[in-house]
Amino acid sequence: MLSAPSQLLIRNAERFAQGRWLLVNPEDAQVFRELGQGTLFGFHQYFDIYQQACQSTDKQQHHFGPDYPCEAKFNGIVIYMPKAKEQAQMLIANLAHCLLPGGQMLLVGDNKGGVKSAPKLLAGYAEHCNKLDSARHCALFGAILDKPAKAFSLKQWLKKTELKVANHSLTISFLPGVFSQGSLDPATRLLLEQVTKVPGGQVLDFGCGAGVIGCYLGKLNSDTKVVMSDVSALALYCAKLSAEDNGIQAEVVASHGLNELKGPFSAVYTNPPFHTGLQTDYQVSEDFIRQVPAKMSPNARLYMVANSFLKYPPLLEKSFGKVQWLADTPKFRVYGCQR
Repeated sequence: MLSAPSQLLIRNAERFAQGRWLLVNPEDAQVFRELGQGTLFGFHQYFDIYQQACQSTDKQQHHFGPDYPCEAKFNGIVIYMPKAKEQAQMLIANLAHCLLPGGQMLLVGDNKGGVKSAPKLLAGYAEHCNKLDSARHCALFGAILDKPAKAFSLKQWLKKTELKVANHSLTISFLPGVFSQGSLDPATRLLLEQVTKVPGGQVLDFGCGAGVIGCYLGKLNSDTKVVMSDVSALALYCAKLSAEDNGIQAEVVASHGLNELKGPFSAVYTNPPFHTGLQTDYQVSEDFIRQVPAKMSPNARLYMVANSFLKYPPLLEKSFGKVQWLADTPKFRVYGCQR
């Protein structure tokens, strides 16, 4: 199903009929088929849409990663406005180098999602930024970049933070758009406070973000192989650096849900997401609860933290039979289950 921003782009399909165009973080893969009369490429920081796009169009035209090669050149680039404005700033700083002279930089997104800030975001790159169209509570802004762009390096946007959990100090890397933005999320802290022992073998940090949980697990048991998975290329980049800085034996895996994970795991730990962009979305977490027992060793344990209002206990009981409440606060609960 086409997202509202994609429908707005299709309304302006004639803009993309000529030249090479790059769509950045599209919210659906169908837009490539709908705009197929031009030469379209995709830059994806989210693995689920990347996989879908590769299945429906030429895989060679799609790139999954935290940044885009600056040597690639396009006549136009369309950025779907991310939730974090700093992530938008980072994308523009990167992609300004990928435009041919006279090329257009477009931003599209929900009016409530920050797209109206496009003129400010592009002010350092273009003299003028114009609103090109609006529909379905979305807007499309465009500019011809006519100011020189500073050299881009992803590491310029990286922040390293020291976080303390129990008696352990962790060095964690963060990029714009990665969950918890340089601090320790209180739900994650509550989860880790319940973990005193980590089994050997292979354990999973599902929805790893910057790698806080995985690094803590590795600190508690240096013989454990930690697998950290996430849908976000930005998160995976940070998690890999976090593991290296903390001396953790870790494998970092891009995966939508559990699809790319082999197992079996002797334990699974997660603070699962329930948002996709601006929208509340429980599907990934609910699918995870249903599918994770098949990825676990006999007697393996699941540790999961979630907002107290989320109706996860019935799903956990259906998958595991018995659910323990390891911690309960007005905001969060930590659940423990055994396969």
